[in-house]
Amino acid sequence: MTDQTRHFKEEIQELADDRLSAAGRIELEKHLELCDECRREFEALRWTKQITREKYVAELLPAKLNENILAALELEDRKSRDNVLLTPNWWPRQRASLAYVILLLVAIALVLSYFLLRGRLGTSPELLSKPEQPIKQESPSKSNEAKKSEPPTKPELSPEPELSKQVTPPKRKLQTRPTSFSRPDLPSEVARDYREYRTEKIRLTLTTADVKEMEKFFSDEHIPFETRVFDLGMMNYRLLGGRVNRLDTRKSAFFVYRGEGNAILVCQMYLGAVRELPAGAVLRENKGIHFYIYRKKGLTVAFWQEGAVICVLTSEIDSEQLIQLAFAKAIKV
Repeated sequence: MTDQTRHFKEEIQELADDRLSAAGRIELEKHLELCDECRREFEALRWTKQITREKYVAELLPAKLNENILAALELEDRKSRDNVLLTPNWWPRQRASLAYVILLLVAIALVLSYFLLRGRLGTSPELLSKPEQPIKQESPSKSNEAKKSEPPTKPELSPEPELSKQVTPPKRKLQTRPTSFSRPDLPSEVARDYREYRTEKIRLTLTTADVKEMEKFFSDEHIPFETRVFDLGMMNYRLLGGRVNRLDTRKSAFFVYRGEGNAILVCQMYLGAVRELPAGAVLRENKGIHFYIYRKKGLTVAFWQEGAVICVLTSEIDSEQLIQLAFAKAIKV
């Protein structure tokens, strides 16, 4: 089977779990643009994950449980690769189906065990992340015994209790999330900016209904790209104004529209690429442009690429209405 006709079954699962390499992600995204079957399977898998997170995992799981799930997934991947080496005649479709079933069962078992343990203990989930405290309480006694057995040539080991207290905070930070794999959660940051504007923590620097004046403001503020501020009056949205904002470490053009019933529509533009977005988006397409749709606690967030610039709309209005506004605003560069 050639690269043009083969279907990326296992890679689709890894892309949905955000565990695919950068090169693999680029190759698979190109394939999804051409293959209807793989694209439908990928969208169905992402919808399933999104609905599961919204309906059955309403509260944030502790970091330790998240690490256990990721570790289990990695273990199953290694076992799957080992089985391929040991049994080269294994049918690929059966192997892929078996891997999906095992991963699903492991994830369900870990989530159920978390809630069962929490119900029995009657404590908050934070207590599940503190098994290392007994070990740290024993370390001073062990270090004292070792200090007694060692020759007097190592007096620098005597202040062991103070040293352990100093080392504890950085160890906890290193265990929470490997810095080499950290990436900004841009949909969450955009949703946070929307809520901060609604609560007046973010204020507009320029108040105007003139789109040309708004574009000139961004140019004078040295936004490193040409902004496009549309007049959405035909859609019953009036420009209120804007400001220079920051997403992650990048400058963004931040401007706001108001619609009927005091509906608020926030648009941001910044330099970036859609490959920086996390897994879990619902993919929509219009006029050859791909739109990445996220739901964040009642908000709809829609991203799309225009040349070297990412545009994003955020609002509390109906999701389909916001997507249609994004379709109307987007242009192919």
